[in-house]
Amino acid sequence: MQTTQRISIRQLHEIVGAIFDQGDVIVKEADSAFDCPTRSFVNAAELIDHLTHRPEEKSSFSSYAIYYPEAKGHVYEKRITLKPESCNGHTFRFSQEGWGLVHLQCDFRNYPTIVCRIAVNSAERARNWYDTCPEYKNPRLWDWDIISKKAGQLVRLLRKCGKHAAHHASPDGSPAEPSISGGPPSVS
Repeated sequence: MQTTQRISIRQLHEIVGAIFDQGDVIVKEADSAFDCPTRSFVNAAELIDHLTHRPEEKSSFSSYAIYYPEAKGHVYEKRITLKPESCNGHTFRFSQEGWGLVHLQCDFRNYPTIVCRIAVNSAERARNWYDTCPEYKNPRLWDWDIISKKAGQLVRLLRKCGKHAAHHASPDGSPAEPSISGGPPSVS
């Protein structure tokens, strides 16, 4: 299950709020920065702060792994050894792994429009790939009904935000933000 939509920063904040509103959740960077531990986010405000677009930073892409403990399953942090000669001297990074992780990916290259993607494996896909990735352990350890429910709510919200953004796009194609006064946008 997945969707990719073009949304505004306000809509991204709505998505982040929904992630944390669904109950106990663990949110981490899907992949850590080079030579750094993985960052965790304990509430929506922390994740929103991390998602703030900073044009001076080189990275324009952010990716997060979302784990709802009630879905059970097996999640682990994989240490990836890097070749320093290929990575400006960096030697490692971490990656979050698990069949039932929900992934949030945000591309800020066309800011103020954000290309946002939410994706999660299905039980069928996990079963089909289990022999290839035995370190993920048996997909039957996961409660796929809970994963489908939680990921489905996020996917539906992102699609709704994407439709709204497309319908209310500004002339340059970016999602229009509501005016500060709360009234309709002024026309020049």
